[in-house]
Amino acid sequence: MSFRVLIADDEALNRQDLKELLVELGYSVTAEARDGRQALALVEAHKPDVVILDIMMPYINGIEVAKQISHEYPVIMLTAHSSPDFIHDARDAGVMAYLTKPYREKDIGPAIELAVTHFMREAHLSERVNTLAQQLEARKIIERGKSLLMQHQQLSEMDAYRQMQKLSMEKNISMKQVAEMVIALLNK
Repeated sequence: MSFRVLIADDEALNRQDLKELLVELGYSVTAEARDGRQALALVEAHKPDVVILDIMMPYINGIEVAKQISHEYPVIMLTAHSSPDFIHDARDAGVMAYLTKPYREKDIGPAIELAVTHFMREAHLSERVNTLAQQLEARKIIERGKSLLMQHQQLSEMDAYRQMQKLSMEKNISMKQVAEMVIALLNK
């Protein structure tokens, strides 16, 4: 798959070399930034598939840029800095891959593929966690509504649930919405 890549590096020669390599590998370079501020603007304007950042850039460094965009884009750090502090900061900023200069040409393609794959997997897991949290919250509300019905109408748990279920089908609304109505009416 040919991904659209944004490159951010303050050195024009580094940007040019990386762009040529990416094009050779079949990727499309959608934009090039010379500093962190420009990188943020170009990410917003071009919506690339992958962002490759240098750490040390004017105005806003690559770590700060990564912190701002890594929840929406897979970020690869391509830098001359390999100290453990930089690596930890990059990890904490959501960077999906970390390559040091001088990079080997054969490492760029796999880094992009892995960064995108990991990003997609993480996005899917985050979505799944959110769905489960919403389901759990709905279940708590339904249980509260059912409990109130049981108390106020002297119903068994099964009868209270069936009554809520029947109302849900009649009104064509979710069980959560029925439970919220029950709570609003009986919790006075």
